[in-house]
Amino acid sequence: MKQVLILFCFFIFFIPGCFNQRYKKDLINGYALYAYDTNEDMTLMHFDKYGGLEIISPTVFSVGYNSEFIIAKQHPTIYPAKENKSITNYFIVPLKQPVKWTDQNIAIGPLTESEFLKMYKELKIADTLSFFITYDDIK
Repeated sequence: MKQVLILFCFFIFFIPGCFNQRYKKDLINGYALYAYDTNEDMTLMHFDKYGGLEIISPTVFSVGYNSEFIIAKQHPTIYPAKENKSITNYFIVPLKQPVKWTDQNIAIGPLTESEFLKMYKELKIADTLSFFITYDDIK
């Protein structure tokens, strides 16, 4: 009887948490902004039929995209689980290749702002692409 009670508690308290998500905003080609608990957990992820792969770790606070690229700004997370707002990293994610679970470096970055602007020109990213989704509470 004790084992049945433990199993029941497991299903009531643990399992629902596995399927909980605080926030998910679909972007393009399987990419999404995803935060499990708070906005400080915001990551850029790629989802397919097998699950999700983290592309850029927390705290992603601004993104833009078109049919060729996703651009993102991130404050790196310091522990215990607090973003370092004094640092802003920039990332570029090319969308031309399919994402594989074995890929390690899908995003180009982290880049400084000057490195980002240089890479932006080298990759011939359209001038109209800008950061049009921004979360001011974690900016």
